[in-house]
Amino acid sequence: MAAEHSTAAVAYLRVATGSARKEGGSIRIQRQAIARYATIHSLRITRWFADHDCIADIDNRQGLHDAMQYIASGSANVLMVAEVSRIRRSHTDLLRFIDRHRFLDGDVELTALRDRLDTRTAEGRAMLG
Repeated sequence: MAAEHSTAAVAYLRVATGSARKEGGSIRIQRQAIARYATIHSLRITRWFADHDCIADIDNRQGLHDAMQYIASGSANVLMVAEVSRIRRSHTDLLRFIDRHRFLDGDVELTALRDRLDTRTAEGRAMLG
């Protein structure tokens, strides 16, 4: 899918450490990077979701769950994260998450800035496929 027009997206932020959470620096850095990328690539962020407590179990992250519910409702079709590790560090768990939410089917897209992953492009889909 080309990004010539403004595409609705949600941004997901997650803090990995207690010290970063207290300072707010990690959230601010993630937010700035995502906002800048969205502007450059014609993505319109309709909602921001966050998990401020590092929860190891991906299925128990309320912010991520809410972001995916928002996308499932049809209000957006792109999930944006600063880096893939914001979703999951384990490659196996990440692939399971991608499969469960059908990121490679073309209806829902994933963009991870630091990893240069954008499933809206053929290169991005190939990275995950």
